[in-house]
Formats: sequence, structure tokens, C-alpha cells
Amino acid sequence: MWNTAIFVPATLLWPVTAAFGTIVSYNVMATVAVALSAWCGYLAARRFVSNDPIAAAAGLLYGFSPYMVAESIRHPHVTLAMFPPLALILLHEILVVQQRNPLLMGTLLGLASAVQLLTGEEILASTALVAVIGMALLMLLHRHEVAAHARQALPGLAATVACFGALAGYPLIFQFFGPQRVSGLLQPQNTYVSDSLGFVIPPRVVWLSSNASAAATSGFTGNATENGAYVGVPLIVLFAVAVVLRWHIPAVRWAALLASLLALLSLGPWLHVGGRATSAPLPWVILGNLPLLRNMLPGRLMLFAFLGIGIVVGDLVAALIQAGPRRGAVAVGALVVALLPLVPRLPFISTSAEVPGFFRAGGGVAQLPPGSIVLVTPFSNNHSSQAMLWQATAGYAFRMPEGEAFVPGPTLGPPRSLLQSTLDGLDRGEAAPTSAGDRARALDDLSALGVTTVVAGPSPGHDQIVQYLTALLGRPPAQSGGVDIWRDVTPLT
Repeated sequence: MWNTAIFVPATLLWPVTAAFGTIVSYNVMATVAVALSAWCGYLAARRFVSNDPIAAAAGLLYGFSPYMVAESIRHPHVTLAMFPPLALILLHEILVVQQRNPLLMGTLLGLASAVQLLTGEEILASTALVAVIGMALLMLLHRHEVAAHARQALPGLAATVACFGALAGYPLIFQFFGPQRVSGLLQPQNTYVSDSLGFVIPPRVVWLSSNASAAATSGFTGNATENGAYVGVPLIVLFAVAVVLRWHIPAVRWAALLASLLALLSLGPWLHVGGRATSAPLPWVILGNLPLLRNMLPGRLMLFAFLGIGIVVGDLVAALIQAGPRRGAVAVGALVVALLPLVPRLPFISTSAEVPGFFRAGGGVAQLPPGSIVLVTPFSNNHSSQAMLWQATAGYAFRMPEGEAFVPGPTLGPPRSLLQSTLDGLDRGEAAPTSAGDRARALDDLSALGVTTVVAGPSPGHDQIVQYLTALLGRPPAQSGGVDIWRDVTPLT
């Protein structure tokens, strides 16, 4: 529950995983995530935009925004973003439209929330935060209307809480009160935020980016995956024009204010300019210290901002199309110009996923004794996950004292050891410690981890790792299926 286990998508994709393997299943999920998110964004925009093709453009802006494209590089749990627009649809029905049974709508929202909890908890938490902000904004803008709708809305919201509690109560209790609960900060604060220049400098994932712009964005804090704030000058201008011309429309006024506020919150607790944190405090400095929100990455709030921008701009373009063909042509042209800079760079970023023959069906992994604990290099932690892929390809025929996971303790993954630091350093080209004391500590680490087999797989520092492990274990390895292997390690330690 503290990790991105994506239970629901994994279950739905089980036939693909079983038939074609984890890589095909992952590729299907990563592709479907943006497409389904865009479709749900269209369904939400259609409630506020009177023209279906323009609503579809708003959905494309949401589903294929720079945020979604950047996060698709390695974070499917936050690109499976169908829930936010669906929550908007249901809340709009419960709070504003009120044409359908509020108990039914509330139950559907509770069910969708429980599914999202088991898909990606961060998206659920951020959607809840945005919903609270959005409802507060609604009450400020339309106090009397909200009071008139409250009697019918309250049963729907109560049904949401009851349904969600019934379905998600046990997982949440296990997460926050169970034996493996995690506490403290899981991610560094004031790092994964939107840079103020990130709104106008194209990131590497869009086709408009140049070497200069890519170099500029590489200096932002965080990494390329979290650099998803790019809106572009043309779209910012079109959004501003839409706000001015359509401010009298209640939905536009609400969506524009909410999108702008979320973009502000995405900047994090302190203003960043060109990769440098300033001393200027921002609203997130308050929200970021609240329970449960401390581990939320503020930069990811841009997901919701793009949906709001799409609704506001889409409303203007649809209104101008209705005003006549000449105005409609100008509006559509302006929309195309505004969206062109956001077109993703093709071919999309990909990574080769090679698996040594040792870990494949019929490979040497089948000869390992049941329950073997295998140390695999490159060491799987927050820098490399290859060993986790190899373990999955082997059908989990062995256990590993490594992996990328939040566990109780101060670090991402199992507590770091001298052995892990040494193996990581060798892959980075660093020299290995050679003293007798360091060798004894490394052997103690192997013993404490219960390692029975050591496997050195392909990696940048493979030759240096083999040389180090040969000296550490006192004998050369055997070769099997593209890896170097030391068996029966425990007696040696």
C-alpha cells in the first residue's frame, strides 16, 4: 500500500502478462493510460464545451499534455489518470446539475475512488485535495446557489464516503496501522516542483524543444520525468483571452481560477527560477506540511491544471464557432497554433529491456534450489531496476535482498550497506575498497542478507564487479546464460 503496486491495472492486464510477458503488458498499459485518460478528459470537457470536436481537443490536451508525456517515461501510476475527469463529472452532477439520483452518483464516486486507491493512491489524494479546493471556490463564487443545492448534494456525498469506507477501509487501516507502515518523508521536499520558467521553456519530450531549451530544462530541480509544467506562450495567451472574454460564464470563471491556483500550487513551497530555489514563499509551504500531503509532489498538480485550461479555452473556441464561420475559423486556427508546441516528440522515448538467457525459461535459474536468496548486479534500488525485471521474467524463482520499494526505515529500499555502495560505485566507474576491514564488512553484509548465490549481470561496470566479487569470494565465477554466477556462497561467508 505504500508503493505503486497498481493492483487493479495489474489484475486487468493479467491475461496479457501471462501470455506475452511483463514488457508487453507494461507497454500496453503505458499506451492505454494516455489514451483512456484523454477520452475521460473529453467526457468531462463535453459537460462544459458545447462543441464535441473542441471538447475532444480539450481531452487530447489533458491526456497528451507535457505532464502525461513526461510521466509516461517511467511512472504509469500517475498516467493512469482516468479518475480526475470522472470525479469532476460525478461531482458536477452531485453538486451542480442534480438531475440524477444523488445516492447513485455518490455510490459511483465512492466505487471509483476505491478503484483509484488500488490503482494509484497519489492520484486519489491529489484529486481529493483539488476537489476540496474546487468546492471551496464554488462556495465563494456561488454562495446562495450552493446553499440551495446542499439538501440534495449532502446525501450524495454521504454515499460517497460510505461506499469508499466499505471498500477501502481495510487497505487503509492496514497501510496506516499495519506492521509494515512507513513513516517520514518518502520524497525530498522542494525538489519535484514546477519551475517558473518551465511554463514557457519547451522540455525535451515535446517536438518544439531544441538543444538549448533541453539544456535549460535539464537544470531544473527533480528530473525530466517531473518536468511537465510546459504550457507554452501561445496557449497561455489564448487562455488569458478566454478568461477575459468569457469571464461572465460561471463555469469558465470557476475553471480558470482553479487551474490558475493549481499552477501556483505546483510551484511548491518556494519559488524556483531556472533551477534555483529562491527565498520567496508560496502557498504550498502551508499545504505541504499537512498530514498525508507532505509526500505529495506539488509539480504533479499540473495534471489538473491542463484539464482546466482545456475547458476554459474550449469554451471560448466553441462559442466563437457558434458566432459564425469567420470567427470560428479564426478561433480554430488560434487553437491549432496554441496546441502545436505541445505535440509530443516522436519516436517516443524508450528503453531496451534485455534479459540474459540465465533468467529465461530453460535457463540456469531453474537449477537454483527452492527459496534461494540471490544477490544480483546491477544492484536494484532507486537507480536501477534491471534485476527486478530479470526476477519477474524468471517467474520469481528466487528471492532478492534488493529492490525499488518503500519499506519501514530511512531509505528507499532496504537499508544501504557497504556492499551495495561498493557495487553501485563500480557501475559508476569508481574504485572498490580493498582493505581487509572492508572485505570483512562486505562478507558480513552477505551473511546478514542470507545470500546463497551471487549473479553478476550485464551492466556498465560488469568487468570491475566480477573482479571485485572474485576477490571478495575467493574464487572465480562460472558462466551461464550471459551472467557470471557464484553458487553456495553461504559457507564461504
